[in-house]
Amino acid sequence: MVAKDRGEWSSAPTLVPRDPGTAAARVHVSEAGLRLGRDTACDVVIPEPTVSRRHAGLRWDGRELVIEDLGSSGGTFVNDVAVRHAVVHPGDVVRLGPRVEFLAQAEEATSALRISSGPSEGSEGGVHQLQTLLEVARALNAATVLSDVVELVLQSAVKMLRADRGCVILFEGGERRTVACHPHGSSETSWAAHSSLFERALAERRAVHAGVERSPSTSMVAHGAALAVAAPLLVARRPLGPPQAASFVANVEVIGGILIARARAGERFGTDDLAVLESLAADAAAAIDGARLYREAREKAKFDHEMAIARTIQAALLRPPQQVPFADVFAFSQPARSVGGDLYQAAARTDGTLGLALGDVSGKGVSAALIMAMVQGLLGLLNELGQPLASVLPALNRSLLEHNPGNRFLTLGAGVLAADGAIELANAGHCPLAVLRGDGTVELLGPRGPILGLLPAAAWGTETVRLAPGESVVFYSDGVSESFSPTDEEFGVEGVRRALGDLAGARAEQMAQRLLDAAAAFRAGREPEDDVTVLVVRYTGPAEAAAAGDAGG
Repeated sequence: MVAKDRGEWSSAPTLVPRDPGTAAARVHVSEAGLRLGRDTACDVVIPEPTVSRRHAGLRWDGRELVIEDLGSSGGTFVNDVAVRHAVVHPGDVVRLGPRVEFLAQAEEATSALRISSGPSEGSEGGVHQLQTLLEVARALNAATVLSDVVELVLQSAVKMLRADRGCVILFEGGERRTVACHPHGSSETSWAAHSSLFERALAERRAVHAGVERSPSTSMVAHGAALAVAAPLLVARRPLGPPQAASFVANVEVIGGILIARARAGERFGTDDLAVLESLAADAAAAIDGARLYREAREKAKFDHEMAIARTIQAALLRPPQQVPFADVFAFSQPARSVGGDLYQAAARTDGTLGLALGDVSGKGVSAALIMAMVQGLLGLLNELGQPLASVLPALNRSLLEHNPGNRFLTLGAGVLAADGAIELANAGHCPLAVLRGDGTVELLGPRGPILGLLPAAAWGTETVRLAPGESVVFYSDGVSESFSPTDEEFGVEGVRRALGDLAGARAEQMAQRLLDAAAAFRAGREPEDDVTVLVVRYTGPAEAAAAGDAGG
């Protein structure tokens, strides 16, 4: 329990943070009173999430210190008692919200800062500036939101330099942008970013001023500034590279600047003002750079989260192949990015046949994935309605022409397998379909029509192939055939033929894995440059179908 001294204040009150780990700084209460809160417009900024934007006010009349809650969400407390309006005595514990606590005590006349300031009135401003710089540096160290950082920097600069107006300018995407201005709501602020004084500060990489020794620029006079000072925001960056190339030499990058102005010509900026602004600019540059990195990290985390959701949705669209009594089916798809443009489908149709398809939307990433999702849904609907293969491709072509703002196209290999082994095949600009016969030979069936989504009056042919039990058809995307070796040779359709040549009668999964492994070995272990998808259907024959039916009975 803190002992209470209920006597009068011997000197101006000071609120000292009880926990150095919080974002609060020492508060020296002036006669004018102070507002405390998270908002950068407050007199004392406390960048702590549990503190309200405008939390509490302090008033000191030279005899009595009064605290008033300003409608905070976390409450204001004196000695653990919630208050709306209360007198604070020396030794009281003041708490803002659940975490930030201060001990109220009289300002010590023997503190190091007071001693260093000396008794003269003229030096008090320098000490106040030093105290404010320390408090601002601590607040900047805790702030992570870019808008909060620049507002804190600007308000601190205006207050310490007793200025009438000011701007913080940052370089973003090669452009100069005024990100904060004082007073708020100034109608036109672009002049500061292009003033000759600001240009000189950037060129000389130091704080410079104008208005006494140097005449103010025309733009300054036009905007009511008799005196002005500008400082660059500088960040030191060390080059990235291997440890052996590490160096203590850093490149200094200018990320923006601060410009402060006074309307009264009689109150010139002194050497101390320049030093204060340079010190503030150094802390501000580090904080702004850190806030930018924090923002980029948050945006990346959000993007990664959204991509993970998209990947989950796309995986749900690519359902495992539906198994039928007369066929063994296996499929695999791996996007080159988080999401891709490859699709496959193997679904039983209402007439007892098996609908098969493997397609590749042009491009990669999110845009290709959106078109892929549309095509996947259309294919499922057309198969469910039992549309003949000759009608499926024209229907997809019409939909792509109508609902394709990115002018993306689709290559597609499709087929319908019947229980007697007859499979009708169509190829719209896709990789040759591989038919693996029982004697080990591989027949390649090339396109019989153009790609989908470009030509309104296009037509596609189909051909029917009869499969004997144990024979298979392999659909694959160009992520397989267009695998390249380290010497820039292409795997190609001949690579597909070689990989499948000795697998007559093998199960569908075994054939797919062999083809994928052969393409990966050809790339020498490097990641594929495009989406990789394989769909294999092996006809098992009517005997297995009948046996499966008997077993089910």
